[in-house]
Amino acid sequence: MSKSNPSRHPHAYSHSSPPDPLDTKSIDPSSSHITYQHKTYQHKTIADADKTLNCILDIIAEGSWDWDGKTGRVVRSTAWFKMLGYDVGTFQQNVYTWENVIHKEDYDKVMQSFEKIITRKTDSYCIDYRCRKSDGSYLWITDRSKVVEYNPDGSVARIIGAHQDIHQQKIAQLSLFEQNQQLALGNVTLEKLISIKTEQLEAKNKLLEEKILEIERLANTDSLTNIANRKKFEEALNSEISRANRYEHALSLVILDIDHFKLINDSFGHKIGDQVLQNMVSAVVNNIRDVDIFARWGGEEFVLILPCIAIEAALNFSERLRQLISQTELSKGVYITCSFGVSEYHNTDTVEDLFHRADQALYRVKNNGRNSVQCEKKGMSQLQTLLVN
Repeated sequence: MSKSNPSRHPHAYSHSSPPDPLDTKSIDPSSSHITYQHKTYQHKTIADADKTLNCILDIIAEGSWDWDGKTGRVVRSTAWFKMLGYDVGTFQQNVYTWENVIHKEDYDKVMQSFEKIITRKTDSYCIDYRCRKSDGSYLWITDRSKVVEYNPDGSVARIIGAHQDIHQQKIAQLSLFEQNQQLALGNVTLEKLISIKTEQLEAKNKLLEEKILEIERLANTDSLTNIANRKKFEEALNSEISRANRYEHALSLVILDIDHFKLINDSFGHKIGDQVLQNMVSAVVNNIRDVDIFARWGGEEFVLILPCIAIEAALNFSERLRQLISQTELSKGVYITCSFGVSEYHNTDTVEDLFHRADQALYRVKNNGRNSVQCEKKGMSQLQTLLVN
């Protein structure tokens, strides 16, 4: 017996039943029944079908998204941007956009759910969490998704999902839960709960959140250069390694060291030395991407994490930075040069492996005269080098 078509109308009619003029007839040769399939659209071209789909996505309340596992590209509907208050097309079409708007308290559980679908422990998921809106507030959403395509090797090739605004329902639910807890403990009466002023609570929560953010910023920021410090860098590197494993993205690490920086302090004084560090950092920050992480490792040594960048591109990028720094007047009459060591992450690496290879490459640069870029490719003893002419 042939398999039934899952797209058919769920009801079957006998020969004596009057057919619906909007249904198309199909005959199952193994039975004496005729079934009818309802068709809402009958597009003649893919372009017509896409136009209809895009119109639907623009007017539905849910914000849809479509992730291509082969390219890493994520397409989001107009409704997704509108729901969170952002201008349409504001963000880049990648997973970083999504991960960066997830509330930090919800991030781990969301990643755990997503990794289950990536590792094929499930082919769909549904989870509630908070997303940051354009005004800095957070919106509760339900995220539903389903795998719609797999690669020949069995890995996930495409996932489609939608974010639905559930903020009012969630706030009401949380508020009711809190009130019930307080009443059960006998701490407050129902009359007192009703009299609580929402505006005062929101103001206090906002002030508390601002203070927490300021404390976190101070704890994670180098006070002189205002970029990430060593503690924040170590956290970021572990996070990016997890992300590289999750999405099978490339990841490169760069260590750069200012050549003979002690001579600058000895010749011009520490105040000029600090100014040189600040201006060098500004030059680098203005020439890297938003997703790159630049941090001060200590003294005149800095580190740079390059997500989605393979070793060849990391080498070329480091060389451009080297030239930029050497040609920039960082204080009146003061120029510097830098040495660069580059490594690329492989899925068998530890953090120490990745850092060690970049550090070894930097060590070789210093032994060979400084002011150049080198990297050591895994599995090769010969260094790839970009030397100064």
